[in-house]
Amino acid sequence: MPIFEYKCLKCASEFEKLVFGSQNGVQCPGCQSDEVEQMYSSFNGVSRGSDGTSHSMSSGCSSCSSSSCASCKSA
Repeated sequence: MPIFEYKCLKCASEFEKLVFGSQNGVQCPGCQSDEVEQMYSSFNGVSRGSDGTSHSMSSGCSSCSSSSCASCKSA
């Protein structure tokens, strides 16, 4: 059961919703509006190599190798 992120187009609230099967009718928990848009979240994780070192698996930015898009905003 995936958790999706949404943004309300009426009050600009951002929230998460656990979605069961083909459930429809997501509403904003703040204003109860059904005018919501699904957001796409970035993936971030860490794996350990056979030597025990950590390796970041962040989606990062498409234009650079940074794991934080904050560094790209000034460009």
